[in-house]
Amino acid sequence: MYPIWIVMVFGALFASYVAIETPRQERFLNEVSAEVSATNFIAYRKSVIRYLDANPAATGTITDASLAPYWLTGYIRDANWSNIVTGGTLFIHSTSATAINTKNTIYHKAKKSSLVGTKDAITGRLQSLNGFDTGINLPAAIPNNAIVLLGK
Repeated sequence: MYPIWIVMVFGALFASYVAIETPRQERFLNEVSAEVSATNFIAYRKSVIRYLDANPAATGTITDASLAPYWLTGYIRDANWSNIVTGGTLFIHSTSATAINTKNTIYHKAKKSSLVGTKDAITGRLQSLNGFDTGINLPAAIPNNAIVLLGK
């Protein structure tokens, strides 16, 4: 009889531990994933800026082959990021919708700038992550709901 009670007590303790620890671990993994993606986004932007400093007349989308000499040491290219230079303005953007944790981390890494946001599907303008329409029209090549960081 006692072995059954001992197994039940340890089973209940284990179930409680799993119920508490699993959500905590998932939250931690989501935060780490967002941090890695945001850092990669900022590093990609830095490479494009370094290219534009060396080639100020560049326009359109700057290819990875052109950016390769400007990658930061140890940078691993994430295919989710792209760029457009039009009218002397740089747009760094994602190629698809991005997780909210990643958006928030990019926003904080960009010092809560109004020039970080998403492309509004209805107006085609930059919707700042702090909640207002900036009135800045984004190029049509940027997908709707993509994260966008404007300027150098």
